[in-house]
Parts: sequence; C-alpha cells; structure tokens
Amino acid sequence: MGTTPAFPGLPAATAARALVNADATAFVTLHTAIAAGSGGKGVLLGRLRAASDNASAITLQFARQVSGTDYVLGEVQAPAGAGTDGATAWVDVLASLNSGLPLTLSPGEALRVRAKVAVTSGKRIDITAEVAPL
Repeated sequence: MGTTPAFPGLPAATAARALVNADATAFVTLHTAIAAGSGGKGVLLGRLRAASDNASAITLQFARQVSGTDYVLGEVQAPAGAGTDGATAWVDVLASLNSGLPLTLSPGEALRVRAKVAVTSGKRIDITAEVAPL
C-alpha cells in the first residue's frame, strides 16, 4: 500500500457508452484506466448513471475486468423509459453497486457492462460516468 494519499485529479472526463441491440448480451467496456506502464495511477468513477428508452425494464450487469477476466460487481434494473420519458428517473447505478460511493479502478482495470437481455432494436440504454484520474 502506498504511503502517499491519492486524490482525484483534474480534469475529470466523461465516460459514456450506449448499449444497443447489436451488443446482444455481451460485456462492453465503459472505461479502462490507463495502465501503470503508461503512467496511470488509477481512476475514481462517480455519478454512474443509466437512462433507457427501451419499452421494457432490462437488468444491467456490471463487472470489473482485471487481467482480461470479468469479475461481476452486481446488477441494476433499468426501468422502461428511465430518464427519457419524463416520468421515470434515471438510475443511480452506484447506489446499488457501491452503496452510493465512488468506485475506483486500478491501473489497467476496466469497468464493463452488459444487458442480460438484448436491448430492443432501435432503442438504447445510455450509461455515463464522471471519471477522475488518481
């Protein structure tokens, strides 16, 4: 463990990914932290949100990829119309995955997501996060 504390750096960036029908049920990468060999020290992810215009609810599964292997962190339900229909709120993913706290990724790790059932053709689930380097 390091002896110097790490604080989020600036500028923070936005990570964004739309899950669409072509993704089927495969994991896709939302964000990959820069590898240590390239100067990366990890990242802090916050405000991880999902919005959907799909006509039915879809379960999203999130995983941390370490050395090419996906390790499931948990699942979140994205209700039909979440954040897009004027009546249903977007989903605060971190409330379920990490007790509402930011999530860290070590250098070279990736945050990945998949829909457990394919998104309806012509619809999408948008997933966004604020990412700050450590």
